[in-house]
Amino acid sequence: MKPEVGAQHRQVVAEGLTRTQLVAYAGASGDFHPFHHDETYATAHGFDRIFAHGMLTMGITGQALVEVFGPEGLDRYAADFLKPVWPGDTLTAELKVTAAHADGSVEVDISTVDQHGTQVLRGTAAGRLAGK
Repeated sequence: MKPEVGAQHRQVVAEGLTRTQLVAYAGASGDFHPFHHDETYATAHGFDRIFAHGMLTMGITGQALVEVFGPEGLDRYAADFLKPVWPGDTLTAELKVTAAHADGSVEVDISTVDQHGTQVLRGTAAGRLAGK
């Protein structure tokens, strides 16, 4: 990605998200809310089935940020969760530079969409691009 306004990066960050990934995230985060692992509970509360933690979606999206900013270049990352992410979904993160600063840092808008093009996460990030 170039450090100029309008530059974009698109990356598939999850292909066919699995129930095992949801359970692994629950164990790592300590968030065992039944929406994320108990089908009966989720459907009894109006959902089609279990769904991913918002923070799992944010973490998966973070793979694209690491690709662009490197492991140490990210200064800020914030996101809103817009729609549920279901087991089986494929997620694609799209980053777009919205500001480029004289010190070499950039700001980006983030949009993560599922395989249907539905935006499931929107956010912003800032930092120094990898190699810059």
